[in-house]
Amino acid sequence: MTQQKWQGAALWILKGFCIFSLLLPVFYSPYTDVYQSAYYGGFSWAYLMLALYMAMQIVEGWKQRDTFQRKAADYKKWLLYLLVLALFNAASLYMNHKYLHWYWDQVNQTIAFLFFMVLVCGNTKLEQKGTDVIRFLIHCIVLSNIASILYYAFGYTKLLLCNHEVVLFALPSNFYETRHYWIYSHKSEYALMLVAFTALFVCYRDKFKNRMTFGLSLAVLLFCLYLTHSWTGIAGILLIFAGALLDGVDWKSFRWKKSYLWLGGLMAVLVLGIGYQIVRERDILAFGNRPVIWKAVLEVIEKHPEGWGMRFGESAIQAAEGVLVNNAHNLFLNEALRFSVPVGILFTLLFLGIAVYSVRKSKSWLGAGMWLSLFFLLNMDYALMSLQMGLLFLVVYLVCFYKRRVEYVE
Repeated sequence: MTQQKWQGAALWILKGFCIFSLLLPVFYSPYTDVYQSAYYGGFSWAYLMLALYMAMQIVEGWKQRDTFQRKAADYKKWLLYLLVLALFNAASLYMNHKYLHWYWDQVNQTIAFLFFMVLVCGNTKLEQKGTDVIRFLIHCIVLSNIASILYYAFGYTKLLLCNHEVVLFALPSNFYETRHYWIYSHKSEYALMLVAFTALFVCYRDKFKNRMTFGLSLAVLLFCLYLTHSWTGIAGILLIFAGALLDGVDWKSFRWKKSYLWLGGLMAVLVLGIGYQIVRERDILAFGNRPVIWKAVLEVIEKHPEGWGMRFGESAIQAAEGVLVNNAHNLFLNEALRFSVPVGILFTLLFLGIAVYSVRKSKSWLGAGMWLSLFFLLNMDYALMSLQMGLLFLVVYLVCFYKRRVEYVE
């Protein structure tokens, strides 16, 4: 098989990952209920596609010796990253063997972390004759979220495809607020992915046929974000648009224009409107009880540094009078609560390393705004499960790395 055909096959496998992530999110879990299955995602077809894609990239690099030597030099720059990832796996294996007995999150997170490195080091062109992975990903995102709107219109909140079962979940009629999860674990995770998708659409608006299709596609994402009822996510979207506007300004030959005043005024109105809605529905001074929850969780982590393991999701924490929670409402604290303090620290180092490296390499306000929005969500809720990390890292790579590379080559 020629190199071009080999790369074409790898791109089709990457398309398969997009399909299984956004249109057929089939996975397996020890649980079949809506909440526990989200916490304990096991084997997924999407991640099988990722593993195959990475294997093909490694084999292709080995076959092309000169290319392999150049790529090997690129991978050497990631030795520290690989060392931390190795320590993460060593700590996870030890804790899982002795205390936790749940290996799948370790496996899935490792695949996601390796996938990000392979994307950055591989320099694979994602647009070949007849195959445009970026446009295909955008189409899958739009189709998935149109289906999400229709699903919500029929009265359902979450769709679960787990263990060969299809679960249609609707919120209880007496639930204290409306919210929408779609194929994700929680409204916060759906909001996080919508924020990332919005950054992708804004970055690659040239991939749309015209301004109308771009505007309508963006409107689909924003309407779905409204359905999630995640004010943190809605506020984060403003940072995406602000970043895109700042990137559009030629700072070297900057001249004040009246359009800037109009855009600034529109942003101010949006900020005030969103702020007003948040104040109406949330106790801003109490910060959504997050400091109280984090303090209580830290006390539990201190008592159980080995992690909760399979207890997670079923055990409750008394954060305050009348406030019971089953998780830390924070991605990084949950890693320590679930999988032990060492694993939580190493996971945080890997994740922060990707964030810092991405912002530094993107050299864009859009990249910085996207990551700031993501961290708002990640630190306010359990907004990212292991099965969504791969898709998030793909979007991060496209927004922060790929476009600059293509423009530089051209």
